[in-house]
Amino acid sequence: MNSRKKNQLFVTLFLLGMFVFTGIMTFVVGPILMEKRDQVAQDKILFKCQSVLDGNHIEVQMRAWERPNENPVFEVKLAGLDAPPLGDAEDPVVIAWAESRGISPELVAKLNESAFKNLQAFIRKQNLFLYREDGSRGSENLEPGSYVHVFVAGSHANLKQIRSGLALHDTSRPHAFSDKYAEAQAEAKSKQKGLWAK
Repeated sequence: MNSRKKNQLFVTLFLLGMFVFTGIMTFVVGPILMEKRDQVAQDKILFKCQSVLDGNHIEVQMRAWERPNENPVFEVKLAGLDAPPLGDAEDPVVIAWAESRGISPELVAKLNESAFKNLQAFIRKQNLFLYREDGSRGSENLEPGSYVHVFVAGSHANLKQIRSGLALHDTSRPHAFSDKYAEAQAEAKSKQKGLWAK
């Protein structure tokens, strides 16, 4: 086969491949992606973290396909999480939080900024999946002050904070991941991480 025929065969195979690829993208992948997009919109589970207020509270906005996004921005609390308040070791709020949990205010003041910055670096401006306290998803009952479990690209933000020792497991309210949080706290305590440091 001479070089001209080889080139013609190569071009023919390339064009045929492009035709098949375009067909697959148009008639197979495209409808699947549109169905997934519609499902996310219908379930109302995809949010964006607009700001992190402290180690416990964030502001979120439900994602929208239309621009500008008219959905309201509102504050939610991370379920099962008891993060130290921001402030220095002389702050009465920091002192009260630390003493009620048997932790020195100096250690709390040293780590509260870390808890805040760690959460901020992990979820700010990221797409979030929010689950209610009972583990169900959707936003129908979410309102300012709701308690939520936050997932980012498959990672559990609440659990990450506890496992790092930057927050405690809040057992005052029942929630879906209580066993996992308790296990993560026991691990952080045994390794003397963060707030469990001696």
